Amino acid sequence: MNIKDSDQEPAHIDSPTDFGATLNAYRRAAGIRQRDLGNMLGWSHSLISMIERGERAASEDFARKADTVLKAENALISAWQTAAEQAARLPSWFLKWVEVERSARLLRTWQPLIVPGLLQTENYARAIFSGAPGITSDQVADNATARIARQHILHGKDAPMLRVVLDEGVLLRPIGSEAVMAEQMLYLMAMSEKPNITVQVLPLRAWLTTGLQGAFILADGPAIAPMAYMEAATQSHITAEPNRVAAVATRFDAINGDALSRHASQNLIREAAQQWK
Repeated sequence: MNIKDSDQEPAHIDSPTDFGATLNAYRRAAGIRQRDLGNMLGWSHSLISMIERGERAASEDFARKADTVLKAENALISAWQTAAEQAARLPSWFLKWVEVERSARLLRTWQPLIVPGLLQTENYARAIFSGAPGITSDQVADNATARIARQHILHGKDAPMLRVVLDEGVLLRPIGSEAVMAEQMLYLMAMSEKPNITVQVLPLRAWLTTGLQGAFILADGPAIAPMAYMEAATQSHITAEPNRVAAVATRFDAINGDALSRHASQNLIREAAQQWK
C-alpha cells in the first residue's frame, strides 16, 4: 500500500470513539506517516494500516505505546478501553461477524422488518434494544453504542460497498416514536446517497414471499471466503459453507430483482420521512 501525500496532512480531532479512527486522527495531526509510526513502535506498516481501517484489533500494549509516541495524553488508551469493553459485551459468535464485516469489500443485506444495524440512528437502535424483555437502560445504552461503533467501516477510502434491500414495511413500521422514525428515514436517505451505499425498497405490491424466511447479510472480499449471516429470534448463524452461501446469494438476487430502482426507492424513503414528520 502506497502512502499518499494526503496521509501526512493534519486532521481535526473530534474524539472519535473507534480506536482505529482515533489512532488515524492523532497520527495525521502529528504529521507522521503510517510507515514511520510503525518503525517508531516496532510494528509493521501493514499492521498500522489494518488497525486504522478496523480490520485488526489493537493490543493494550500497542495502544499505550502509540499514546506515548503520538502524545495523545491517554486519548488512545481510553479509546482502546472503550473498544475492549464494547467487544466484551458482544456474543462471541457475533464478534466473528464483526471481523468479517471489517474485512469485506462487498456487503449485501435483506431486511424485512427493521433498518439494518449499519444504517440505524442511535435513537432507532435504542428503541429496538428497549424491546428486549428484562433489559436494563444501561444495557440498552451499551448495545446501541456498540452498534453505532460498527458503522465506522462505511466511512473512509477503504469502505466496503453496501447493497441493502428493505421491505416497504420497514418504512411504515413505527419504532420508538414519530420523531425517531422521521430522523431514521432522513438518515437512511442521506446514507443512500453515498457512492458506496445502495438502498432499494421491495414494494408491498411485489407479492414476493422469498424474503419471509428472515433477514440475512452476505459478505465478500479478497481477504475472506464468501460468508453469510442469517438472523434468528434467539441464535443467529454464520456460515462459510459454499452451497449454503450460494443459496442465500440466490435468495438475495431473487428479492433484489423485484425491488424498486435506487432512485424510486429514495423517493419512497423521502415520502416516508415526510409522513413521519
